[in-house]
Amino acid sequence: MLDRHESHENLNPKARDSRDAAVSAERPLADREVPLPGVSAADTAADTVQMWLDGEATEMEARAENDKAVEFWARVAKDTDTMRQVKAPAHFTANIMAALSAKAPLAD
Repeated sequence: MLDRHESHENLNPKARDSRDAAVSAERPLADREVPLPGVSAADTAADTVQMWLDGEATEMEARAENDKAVEFWARVAKDTDTMRQVKAPAHFTANIMAALSAKAPLAD
């Protein structure tokens, strides 16, 4: 039975069971991948690239299916790593704070 943090003690068993069945019918299934019978995990090039991004396939397998997508995601990873290393100059924050304090506070 589902625990909905509601008291079921004062309901008769038949009403309680039908109520819980209705509640469980309204709830969506869990969001998870379920393999379909007769369908392999990598039927399309996009699936193979996705498996590579998830670490479940090699880059060579993904390149064999869709070289352009692998190039794109490799470039995204490289650019992201480069952007993570960018640091603002030490005086930058001080200049911003000085400019903010020079202005009059906004009226509410």
